[in-house]
Amino acid sequence: MLRFYDALRAGDAGAFDEVVSPDAATVFIGSAPGDWITDREHLRAGFRPPGVRIEDTDPQAWTEGSIGWAADRPTMFFGGDPVRTRLTGVWRLEDGAWRMVHMHVSLGVPDREAAELQRGWDG
Repeated sequence: MLRFYDALRAGDAGAFDEVVSPDAATVFIGSAPGDWITDREHLRAGFRPPGVRIEDTDPQAWTEGSIGWAADRPTMFFGGDPVRTRLTGVWRLEDGAWRMVHMHVSLGVPDREAAELQRGWDG
């Protein structure tokens, strides 16, 4: 997880293949309505400069065999604005390296407010 964060922060597109699995089932799910990304080049674009700024991390991680998972509550910066997020990731040991196969980023928004916001997106 920390290598993944470091590569994002640095805008290190070269590290993408080291930290993200090439498996076609790899998926990133973000908080925006269209953030369900499985296209490898779209995923890679997130690693290009300026990169996503991530701070205040304290990931917790676990493994069982060749599968690992992590959870964190990092602050991310999109366009300079801080956003407190919740992040989970699933990692698989591939050829001696841990690579992300699934990541989900969400925002802690009360259900009532989320429903109201979603009505605005759908309407």
